[in-house]
Amino acid sequence: MTNFILRDPKVVFVHLPKTGGKTVRSALGDSVENRFFGHIPDEYAQLLRFAIIRDPKTRFLSAFRMFKYGNALDGDGYAEPRWPDLTISTALDVLDDPWIGFDRSHRTLTWNLKHHILPQTHPFNCLAEAQHILRFENLQADFDQLCAQLDVPSKVIELPEPINQQQNEGVWGTEDEARFLKIFQQDYKALDYSPDGQSSRASATSATVIKPARALPTVYKLWSAYFSDRSILMDAATEALPKADCPLEPFVDEIIPGQPERTWARRADDLMVHFHKLQPEFAGASRLAHLLACTIVVLRRDPKCKTAATLFWRILDEQFDVIRSELSLRWLVSIADTLADFGRDTEERAIGLSASIFANTSKLYESERMVFLPKRPWPPKKRMARGGALFDGLITYWTEKGDLITNMIKRSAKIADLSPTAGKVLMEVVERLQKGPTVYRRFALIRGQPPVPLLRKEDREEMRRMMMSKL
Repeated sequence: MTNFILRDPKVVFVHLPKTGGKTVRSALGDSVENRFFGHIPDEYAQLLRFAIIRDPKTRFLSAFRMFKYGNALDGDGYAEPRWPDLTISTALDVLDDPWIGFDRSHRTLTWNLKHHILPQTHPFNCLAEAQHILRFENLQADFDQLCAQLDVPSKVIELPEPINQQQNEGVWGTEDEARFLKIFQQDYKALDYSPDGQSSRASATSATVIKPARALPTVYKLWSAYFSDRSILMDAATEALPKADCPLEPFVDEIIPGQPERTWARRADDLMVHFHKLQPEFAGASRLAHLLACTIVVLRRDPKCKTAATLFWRILDEQFDVIRSELSLRWLVSIADTLADFGRDTEERAIGLSASIFANTSKLYESERMVFLPKRPWPPKKRMARGGALFDGLITYWTEKGDLITNMIKRSAKIADLSPTAGKVLMEVVERLQKGPTVYRRFALIRGQPPVPLLRKEDREEMRRMMMSKL
């Protein structure tokens, strides 16, 4: 769903997919000023807001056919089939899966489908924000009334010819029917439709839409720029982030759907493009972890950005314990680097540098092993019992009895106590290096130390699902 801010007439169009929205927008001149997803910014609160609703099943099938068969409209992004083997059951599975998103912050086939078939009364669709509602089944008459209220000339609404319904109807099983009615029960109740496709109202312009019991997800409004189609460069970096004093709890509560994807290590001049490219790394984590990464991106480019700096320190000071397990070592090191460069005092900078050196030294060594050294059997058949000369008076680490690593960690723990915020980052980095496939972990195994207990992947996934079910 996209909330279009139209320029002439000045109005907010709450556009639900597959309700004839493109045609209506064109009839109003299609003068789009802005687009926002999942929210309507407060600055447009005084404008008239209208939406179009449609029988839940015919709307669902319209989207289903578009993905399965294409809509045969020249120049349209869905002219060709997107999902030729799509079934009704699969489409309902997509709706039921909490790990498939729909909010346009990430574009994949499954996310796009869910975006199009999401129930009309879902909070993301903002239907409860609409003051004037048109019904698809009586679109011309309702549109004429809307134009009269806006004092603009009405036009003839010519909807595209639908795909042959009989030929392209999906196969519905008894279980599919039951699942569909359960998922869309609020649509039927609130929008005055019945499963037989009938409505007791010929027009919906005076209908009262029942507001959802669940409040709108405030993270959309708090980070308005991210959930829009704006393009923002560094000269307006403050506008790319939430307000510096915004509440952080909603960002903690929103879990980003999906499965984590590979690290995106490139750079985009458009901050919104860069932020969206980072999101897949944080799938399964809270939106706050992603926001922290975005503040670091801005600070690395402009250390004087007060909004980015304020948010960065607020997240570390107030919420780091909540999100520390969600941050990869890559982002923990980025935090450490930022502490080293921009720490609020000498202690924070020194502790940040310590964490950075720990991780980056290991990174250098592991990179050298990967690039230049042949693979070696594990565990090694031979172990060094004693140290030998290296260079400039240094001798090798005593593999089986050496205390170098233990002492390094003890010293780190002592300096970590000097600064609560930076110290937590340092010790989290040290712990990760001992858990991961690094030189620290391998030497611990050689010495016979028991493995650091890790949460099984299956347990972690189950915990995520339990958290998601609570939202």
